[in-house]
Amino acid sequence: MASSSTCMYVSVDFHYNGFFSPNPLVYLDPVKTNVRDVDFGGFTYKEFLLWLTKLTNGACDNVYYCMRKESLCEGIRRIACDADYWEFVETVYSLESDSLQSELDVYIDHRNEPILDWADNELLADGKGYESDYMDEEDDKDSEVTMTMEYEHEWDDEEEHTFDKIVGDPFLDKLLGHISDDDEEEANNGKLKDVVFPVHNENQEWEQMVPVLGIT
Repeated sequence: MASSSTCMYVSVDFHYNGFFSPNPLVYLDPVKTNVRDVDFGGFTYKEFLLWLTKLTNGACDNVYYCMRKESLCEGIRRIACDADYWEFVETVYSLESDSLQSELDVYIDHRNEPILDWADNELLADGKGYESDYMDEEDDKDSEVTMTMEYEHEWDDEEEHTFDKIVGDPFLDKLLGHISDDDEEEANNGKLKDVVFPVHNENQEWEQMVPVLGIT
């Protein structure tokens, strides 16, 4: 047994000789033993399995644990290697040593069931597993909407020229060199140019007549 510089004793409930059932994930028909006088930090992983085998009088190949404050599907963890065991020990040390009520449960699976898969499936069925993906999809949708609005805003800022209007269209007037009434008024110092009407002179020969518009 490995030595521990700091002994810590907490109340842990061990459940064995029962079985797991999914949807919701529960442990049925167990034998429960409460342990309060064991320093788990003094064990190695293999020593912990040997001690657990003596406690339960049976094989303990599949060991799980869960904090009492969490549901099984959310908080269940497996102890399958040295790293898992030391994580379990850290969890034990995080508990209140003076608490008379157990805050940690350890379960033995005797049927080699896919417990962690059952837990994941239950979380997905409850929608908790989709929460992160849903947020990512919402962010993508917001980004697409923002890009669309920016593009539409750019289109609105552009000046559109159509050729449906022929008379009075400022674009066509500039293109064809037409002068507007305002330009003509400005060229005459604010006064509109007098309109010249043709006057008939019966004594003038027709060959000497000059058109008013200047067209020959």
